[in-house]
Amino acid sequence: MKKLRKTILLPALLFVCIGSFISCGVDRWPEYAHMTALDTWMYDIMQQNYLWYQELPPYKDMNLFQKPDEFLSKVKSKNDSYSFADSVMETPLPTYGFDYSLVRSTDNDTAYHALITYVIPGSPAAQAGLVRGDWIMKVDTSYISKKYETQLLQGTEARKLTTGIWKEVAVEPEEGAESEEPLSIYKVVPDGRTLNLPVAQAVEDNPVHKSEVLTLSDGTKVGYLMYNSFTAGTKADPEKYNNELRKVSTDFQAAGVNYVVLDLRYNAGGSMDCVQLLGTILTSRSRLNQPMAYLEYNDKNREKDAAVNFDPEVLKTGVNLDQYGLFVLTSATTAGAPEMLIRSLYLEESYPVIAIGGATKGQSVATEQFVNEELQWSVNPVVCTVYNSTHENWGSIVPGNQLKVSETTIDGTTDYSEFLPFGDRNERLLKIALGVIEGTYPPKQEESVESKAKASFRIEKSVSSPASRRFAAGSGLRIK
Repeated sequence: MKKLRKTILLPALLFVCIGSFISCGVDRWPEYAHMTALDTWMYDIMQQNYLWYQELPPYKDMNLFQKPDEFLSKVKSKNDSYSFADSVMETPLPTYGFDYSLVRSTDNDTAYHALITYVIPGSPAAQAGLVRGDWIMKVDTSYISKKYETQLLQGTEARKLTTGIWKEVAVEPEEGAESEEPLSIYKVVPDGRTLNLPVAQAVEDNPVHKSEVLTLSDGTKVGYLMYNSFTAGTKADPEKYNNELRKVSTDFQAAGVNYVVLDLRYNAGGSMDCVQLLGTILTSRSRLNQPMAYLEYNDKNREKDAAVNFDPEVLKTGVNLDQYGLFVLTSATTAGAPEMLIRSLYLEESYPVIAIGGATKGQSVATEQFVNEELQWSVNPVVCTVYNSTHENWGSIVPGNQLKVSETTIDGTTDYSEFLPFGDRNERLLKIALGVIEGTYPPKQEESVESKAKASFRIEKSVSSPASRRFAAGSGLRIK
């Protein structure tokens, strides 16, 4: 009898479910349209524009009641790690404005020290006096623990920070142990400073983070540019940051720079228009009006296929520096737009690119932002493949093993004992670049015998503080 009840009950439930949508001959699907509108809109956009639209599941097989990011993760190609959905946010979230990496304390098994890896100019962290390379040992009166790390370092309240310094300190030998040489280790020790960190606030991170002209011992002029996002400007001033790039170019020209060191370690992408501008600033004069890249869309949008040129028209108040090569600092964060720039500029011996640092992500596709103003969401699907000026499509740029000419690449793995502010000529990767220019790097074998292994340490966790990587949104084609 129980079995019979189950058999009858299941069709009855199905009838009730169907009846909830179609009652008395009335179609009730419109009642649920607001719950599916965003996912439906995203799907329609991707059907037309997505590079791999053939891999989208059929409309009838989709769950349109999911959150936008969850929906996108279910429908996009398995090989796609670049398309994304995001809410449309007019202002960035409050932040202290610093990134950090956690390193376990050598004196306390449950405590960590935070190494400052990035500081936004004008942020509460900058106001407190924090700079890249500083160490935080305590927040208020507490040591940093895994349990309270988020509360202490990613909160919003004003804090007092006890800072330290990474240095070599003597170690007392264990009782009974004999040693001919004094023992020492590297560790974080207090430096006697207490900094007042103001409350978190909304800050704007200028992509042109730092520019400086460095003069070497032989009089050689080197232009250093720390550029963190290919972002043209703000909503109020769409060309704000591009104009800063143009000013950097005129400053470098006025100073008579012989070489440019472009720091892209924190650059995770941005607008194609900005790539074109910076490429036109840095390329040799002979390549002006020549192709720097090619874009290829899906078969529904072949009319959009295009060549992107080194175009003097985009310079406006800026100048072409007529460079014949480039030193570029990279990391695993370097992705998309900066990779396009590097690949587009490189032309073997005629324009060598000396890559110093870590391997890049390896992105060779571009996304485009489509905004639903009513629902305040955007979808950013991959829309085209990006090829370089010789119509090649490369993967990751690996210092020491890429760009075809091995003599023009250097592996400069960061030594954390030389973790200093950007632009400091003793900062590890910049020091290597300057050494190559001066001819002092790589050092002679007899000069590099001393090992710095004792100065190394292990990063437990690296964190970008909320909003610190957010830049003003821009329209158009993006490689991010």
